[in-house]
Amino acid sequence: MNIDIGQDKLALSYDISIIGHDIVIIVTGGKQHIGSIAVGNCGTVTQYTVEGHRDDALAEPLAQEVSKLFNCICLVSAGFHQDNLAKEEIEIVLQNHRQGIRKVVAYLKENYAKRTDSKTN
Repeated sequence: MNIDIGQDKLALSYDISIIGHDIVIIVTGGKQHIGSIAVGNCGTVTQYTVEGHRDDALAEPLAQEVSKLFNCICLVSAGFHQDNLAKEEIEIVLQNHRQGIRKVVAYLKENYAKRTDSKTN
């Protein structure tokens, strides 16, 4: 499943995969890359950020929220890059991400339990 939030160079894309009882989410925008990964396990997060990157601001809160709400393991890979963003534009990206987290959670509330229940039968 893919969810897109925001417009133009400040847009974020969320690619969601349910793998058994686990969830993988890839967050990208701008020049796509892997800048940070976070693994949430029932709300506790371990993360790694590539030197010089700040993508943990995207990966960590999403992994924490999803893993806590759904009592699962959630891996988030995040990579967003745009050159020379103004402070206001960075805030818009973070606002977009907060909206993205809400949309991801809404999608998972509708689809996660159905998928995981059907895998155990």
